[in-house]
This record gives sequence, structure tokens and C-alpha cells, in this order.
Amino acid sequence: MKYLLDTCTVSDFVKGQPSVQERIKATPPQMIAISTVTCMEIEFGMQLNPGRARKLAPVMDAFISSITILPFEDADAKAAGGLRSALQKQGQSIGAYDVLIAGCGLAKGLIVVTSNTSEFQRISGLQVENWR
Repeated sequence: MKYLLDTCTVSDFVKGQPSVQERIKATPPQMIAISTVTCMEIEFGMQLNPGRARKLAPVMDAFISSITILPFEDADAKAAGGLRSALQKQGQSIGAYDVLIAGCGLAKGLIVVTSNTSEFQRISGLQVENWR
């Protein structure tokens, strides 16, 4: 595993964003993961819009079943707690779910793939790529 996809990247892929689709298709599935935090965000979005969910579900299900889903573990929680504290002290807080995904990426040494670079780039030591 090398890449941890943020929710916006999964959304871009499913919606057909060309550069994201190209990059994901060119990357072996065993190199790609999402966190259970991203699974929760995806489920939330699908529940908010059932009509769209019916349309996107086949693509979403096929994609998620082809990659690794990482549980949010103790090491992730510790990393996220440290990040949240450090960012708050600097007046640079980021979204609650983003800090959890970043904690997972840091704890596991993964590159976080996101188009939300303004938040994730605030985190020292976190590798970030934007495939959009």
C-alpha cells in the first residue's frame, strides 16, 4: 500500500473526473487504500441523496471492493490527536474528519491523495498528492 485516498478523490473517481480516473486506473489496486473514516463519509453522502446513490452505487461498490479498507486504529488516533493539538495551537485547525484521515496517513506512512490540499498541506511530515 502506498496511497490513502481522501473522500474527495473517491468522489472524483466515481463522478468521472478524467485525471483522477486515469491515475487510479494506472495504479495497481493493492497500492490504494481508504480509511474507514472515508467509508463513513461516503455512506453519509449516499444516505443524503438516495437517487444519486442508486446511480453511483455500482461504480462505488466495484471500486471499494477492489482496494484496501483500513480500520481506524489506536496508532491513527494517537497521530490524529497530536495533529489536532499542534494545529489548534498554531491557529491552523482543519476539519475533524480530515485530521482523522491525516492521522491514518501519518501513522501508516502513506501518501494522502486529496484535492483538499489547503488543509492537508498544513500537516508537517504528511505526504500529499493531488490527482485532480
